[in-house]
Amino acid sequence: MGLDMYLVSLPKIEGMDYYEVHSASADLGELEEEQNEIYRKIKPHIKHFEEFGMSWKSLREEVAYWRKANQIHHWFVENLHNGNDEPLFTELVTKQNLEDLYNLCVKVLENRKNPQDSLPSMPGPFFGYYSYDDFYYYQIEETKSILEDLLNHFDFDSHYLMYQCSW
Repeated sequence: MGLDMYLVSLPKIEGMDYYEVHSASADLGELEEEQNEIYRKIKPHIKHFEEFGMSWKSLREEVAYWRKANQIHHWFVENLHNGNDEPLFTELVTKQNLEDLYNLCVKVLENRKNPQDSLPSMPGPFFGYYSYDDFYYYQIEETKSILEDLLNHFDFDSHYLMYQCSW
């Protein structure tokens, strides 16, 4: 229980916009049963996963994960979700969004005075620690590393990137 946060990749599929691909991803089981035109479009993009003795199919692939990094969650809430925090939401993330958050992480790590001005903690149910201590800076460093990797390797031309949280 607590704040779990993900960046998830979703393929861009010719003839479908983000919302259609997102909807198809949610309805994958039904579409597979129907074998309709939408299923034929998405079928080449379906990935097969296996972990902990379980297997599943999905259009989505997790590319980053945080647990209880409430200051990072707060940034996504404020910048992508109009300041409205909800127990479960998904928002589209652009390369510019990642660059903005990355630059804030660098700023906070370079000048550790008043980090609350750039990446403030966010209280919430089981959201983790709110103090600006070594763990706060560890989470900022981890986020910087995650974002640097994505900025260097994620293909925004062929995939959508989404932020998803649950608490």
